[in-house]
Amino acid sequence: MKRLLVIAILTIAWLPLVFGQTNSGTTAQNNSVEQEIIRLERERLKAFAQADKAAFERLVTDDLTITHGYGEVLTKAQEMSVMRPSTPERPLPALSIEDPKVRVYGDAAVMTGSLVETNRDGRRELVLRFTNTYVKQKEQWRMVAGQLTTLSRERPIAKVDPKIYDAYVGQYRNPRGRILTFIREGDRLMIDVGGQKVEIFPESETQFFFKGDDVLLVFVKDEQGRVVRLINRRPNGDIVQETKIK
Repeated sequence: MKRLLVIAILTIAWLPLVFGQTNSGTTAQNNSVEQEIIRLERERLKAFAQADKAAFERLVTDDLTITHGYGEVLTKAQEMSVMRPSTPERPLPALSIEDPKVRVYGDAAVMTGSLVETNRDGRRELVLRFTNTYVKQKEQWRMVAGQLTTLSRERPIAKVDPKIYDAYVGQYRNPRGRILTFIREGDRLMIDVGGQKVEIFPESETQFFFKGDDVLLVFVKDEQGRVVRLINRRPNGDIVQETKIK
């Protein structure tokens, strides 16, 4: 009986040590994964900024989707199609991440933080909050989904005469057939996006932007002063021409 009591006491004393070692091992493993995913995220941003499609493809899954701050959802193929290197004529902002945090759930991990775009003079142009999901496939961590929310965009609102908005009212069609409708409501210029009205703000008399989105809309006039088309400049620097049809 005394011998059994001693064994029981030793067993109880040994259990915390075992669990302590297990928890310590799990924590160390998770910390290692967290650092690995942060490193891979920086590699992915570098690959995107340098238009290194081979590196980008290695770091994401085939079914990747990214929901951008302006609401558009892009697939892996669509993300890669808009990648381009920065040039003096079409410079791209520098990309960096701040306050990254990673939570690990077995073979899945969720990373949050801030994505910062900085222009050539060092000014922070755009700050977005991101949530990226990584999965482990064949011993390799890859990004499977991302979501971006715009936190701040440094664009001053110009003071213009609201009467100029009358010339911009109407419908514009892009090469894919999508139609954008612009409406004036008092001293505000609105755009109908999927049945929902969103106000756009003047950067100048012809250039407008959405608050919280890195999209610039430029109205173009002909020699007679009539608005004939709209230039829709996307966040990646691409330009879409929208023809005024009504």
